[in-house]
Amino acid sequence: MDQNRSQSKFYARFSWLIVASMIFVVPISFYGAGRAVQTNVNKIEDWLPSSFRETGELKWFRDNFPTDQFILVTWEGCSIAGSPEVFPDDVDDPRIQQFKDGLLAVNVPVGDVDGDDCRKYIKSVTSGRDVLDQLLAAPQSLPYDEAIERLKGSLIGPDGRQTCLLVTLKEGATTQLKNILGRGMKRIFRPNIPEGVIRRELAKVGIDSDAVRLGGPPVDSISIDEEGERTLVRLAGASGILGLIMAWWSLRSIWLTFIVIFCAVLSAAVSLASIFFAGETVDAIVLSMPSLIYVLAISGAVHLVNYFKDAVIEGGIEGATERAVVHAFKPAMLCTATTALGLISLYASELTPIRKFGIFSALGVVLMLGILYIFLPAALYLGGFGKRWIHDRAEEVLDADAVLDVNRMTWMERFWNLLGSSICRQHGLVMFGCFLFIGIIGSGLYRARTSIDLLELFDGQARILQDYRWIEQKIGMLVPLEIVVKFAPESQAVGLRTTDSTAEDLFKLSFLERLEATKLVQEKIEDAFGKNGKQIVGRSLSAATFAPSMPPTGGDITAYAQRRAYELRFDQSKQAFTNSGYLRIDKDKSELWRISLRVAAFQGVDYGNFVHELKGTIDPILKAHEYRLEILRQLTRDTGEAGYSGRKILLWDTSRPARLDEGIASQLEVERWENHSAMVEALSDLLTKDRLKVMPIEVEADQMSFVKLQKMNQFDAVALVGQFTDAQVATIGDAVPKAIDLNGVVAKGAVEAAPQPWLTAVYTGVVPIVYKAQRALLQSLVESTFWSFVTITPLMMFVSRSVRAGIVAMLPNILPVVVIFGAMGWLGIAIDIGSMMTASIALGVAVDDTIHFLTWFRDDLDKIKDRKRAILVAYQRCATPTLQAALISGIGLSVFAFSTFTPTQRFGWLMLTILVAGVVAELIMLPAILAGPLGQVFERSEKPSIWRRLFFRASVSKRVTASKNVDAARHKAA
Repeated sequence: MDQNRSQSKFYARFSWLIVASMIFVVPISFYGAGRAVQTNVNKIEDWLPSSFRETGELKWFRDNFPTDQFILVTWEGCSIAGSPEVFPDDVDDPRIQQFKDGLLAVNVPVGDVDGDDCRKYIKSVTSGRDVLDQLLAAPQSLPYDEAIERLKGSLIGPDGRQTCLLVTLKEGATTQLKNILGRGMKRIFRPNIPEGVIRRELAKVGIDSDAVRLGGPPVDSISIDEEGERTLVRLAGASGILGLIMAWWSLRSIWLTFIVIFCAVLSAAVSLASIFFAGETVDAIVLSMPSLIYVLAISGAVHLVNYFKDAVIEGGIEGATERAVVHAFKPAMLCTATTALGLISLYASELTPIRKFGIFSALGVVLMLGILYIFLPAALYLGGFGKRWIHDRAEEVLDADAVLDVNRMTWMERFWNLLGSSICRQHGLVMFGCFLFIGIIGSGLYRARTSIDLLELFDGQARILQDYRWIEQKIGMLVPLEIVVKFAPESQAVGLRTTDSTAEDLFKLSFLERLEATKLVQEKIEDAFGKNGKQIVGRSLSAATFAPSMPPTGGDITAYAQRRAYELRFDQSKQAFTNSGYLRIDKDKSELWRISLRVAAFQGVDYGNFVHELKGTIDPILKAHEYRLEILRQLTRDTGEAGYSGRKILLWDTSRPARLDEGIASQLEVERWENHSAMVEALSDLLTKDRLKVMPIEVEADQMSFVKLQKMNQFDAVALVGQFTDAQVATIGDAVPKAIDLNGVVAKGAVEAAPQPWLTAVYTGVVPIVYKAQRALLQSLVESTFWSFVTITPLMMFVSRSVRAGIVAMLPNILPVVVIFGAMGWLGIAIDIGSMMTASIALGVAVDDTIHFLTWFRDDLDKIKDRKRAILVAYQRCATPTLQAALISGIGLSVFAFSTFTPTQRFGWLMLTILVAGVVAELIMLPAILAGPLGQVFERSEKPSIWRRLFFRASVSKRVTASKNVDAARHKAA
């Protein structure tokens, strides 16, 4: 009794103080949680670390071309007049200009709320009519049909009438998207949040909010913001109600349920507030965290209440709170540690939202533990809840025989006893079935794929998807990809070429040639992926879109004179091209030519393959420019003269592979030959523009005799553009001293270091970021799961008091992870950013259940020395609380399966499935393992372990050495 009194001193003295402290903790926590939600920002370009090349390239692109943050605005009836020749009395939709004037605050006085917001956020507004008028006016002066054709699929729809407006935002405005694009929000006891300025201006010109169609990266971001917040508000309430019902079902006490729910809500609020006080922002992924903490807190509270109940039954009310905390704290600490480690392992991910979710969820779990083991015991003590179980108190602590006495069992205890006994008897069959099931389902991991497609983040009926489908049908494709063709400073010719120009000056590209190179890239992309190709890319925009028709490319004097005139004209129009927003000068004086692509959103485009094929289409053009430079340098080097006009060049290519003609070549072989042919064609065109006489041939080197080779000396240069072996190059070089091996070896000449390329291409925008994030997602899944196992396994060894036992105890915990993600592979369900997070959570939750079971099992095994009886006793003690906790957590999180935000939706139903799998792993697979041969590692051996023997030997040796030193000292003193 004295011991009980000493144990009860803490809560008797401090319970009121602990409960009273909630007066200060609660308002601060809810204030921080509310402020955290207000910081909700989602931009996919911020998902990758700044150290990534793709992130750096996007930042570099936006420093030079800030207009890529566009908002596309259109509606039914947003149309321009038809051809003046066909429809002379037709007019544009007047609302286009009215809306544009409103956003630009035309004739709006300072002090007007909408006008001030427009000036604050809106940088420019461009309509299809604006660009069309620009193409029709001088100096372009394009025919109407040609001008319309250039804009179809970008600013004007396929019908030539439907159009749109592109609204570009000022720098920094992307952090204020709610004020620009938000739908507004009605709030209780606080002022309502108004709609964004764009929606307000649309309403002013009579366009209903349901009729407007919006697209572009800012629209993606604000849609993710709103879907995440809508899920938090709508589904968190449903989750809370379900948690309340399940908690009452487990506890059967209204006041006890209220205290448990209060602890859970406070834990969720504290975890969310920690983000605000840490100076971080939330995103749609992190907004799933409060619900996770909420259900974990209910689960943990139910476990603690069950420990408290057992403490009252076994030892009475006095000191029961302290005994329950002491008994529960060790497994709770270990469960918290495993869950936190599983969550922290998400920090291995390269995706910022997942890393943030992992860190702050782990912190939330730790803070939750403090609330559960400080406030909840104090509330249990002050509430006197132990009185409701005092009548169940046993006069003596039941031994194993009493616990397993069927006559003493409730109907639930009889069920667990029957199930446990069956598993122990058929442990071999159960283990074989479990491992076979894991093997079959787990083989689906080889079929697993990841996806981080922006549009797959939303439910099929989400408004953003409806808008995007309408825009792609009426206007054009929307997913942005930007290509920047970069011309090095040394490649740029200044002014026109004259007779005094040096050879290097002649090699340089004029403004017209740089424009033509950009236009060629643009045309090749549209040929391969546009309406005449794979039809996954819409009409692109570049500086060439705003240029007049290009001059002829022939080598005759007439074409040359026309090109000289165009060169002079374009050289004087640089500023006009710069004003178009598609030409910039970089800090290192490089010239940047932007090609803006729009990729299909609903055709299942594999962005990884697309970027690879895109590079395969553009690289031949870049290589052709490198080869051109090498040929011209070789020509001037051989003659010592700057001029090269009129010289004859032989482009020697190898024959087309027979495999292509026979139709047995692989897709890779076909693509390589097509890209090679495109390079040869581009090289021939470039040399023709340089007024060289180009003759291409296709013949194998082995078919050419030495005499035939010597006849090639009539050409000023023989450029080897095919695949020639070193031996063939050497033979050709002996016969033709002027042969040039364009693959890197200059025949019969000194091998010089290759100069830096004059032309390079940078691929950026949403598509490369999504592709990189998609690859990072699968790598993150593997790495985070690996680190979860590495960090949690030592804890299991500690709980099991053995290295081997810890390894065996980890076996059931692979079931939830392998089965869930293996099943996703078999079902063809892509692993997205929401489902990826559940892997580490699954491991942590499964390990929690294992720890509770092993804690009871080891205690009973030490007492009764019988594994199978210890398993049955452990069943009686923790099977019901484990099932209750899993149902509370699983059903509480399952409501998120009804979210319209796909990551949250996946997170909800996967957590339910994982928790069910965790129960199966603990209550079926783990007992079968413990009852079988592997369970022997949990039995305490009479023979000391090797570590204990080594420690004993070291201790004896140390004592012997110390004794000898003492004897020596005494002898010396004597």
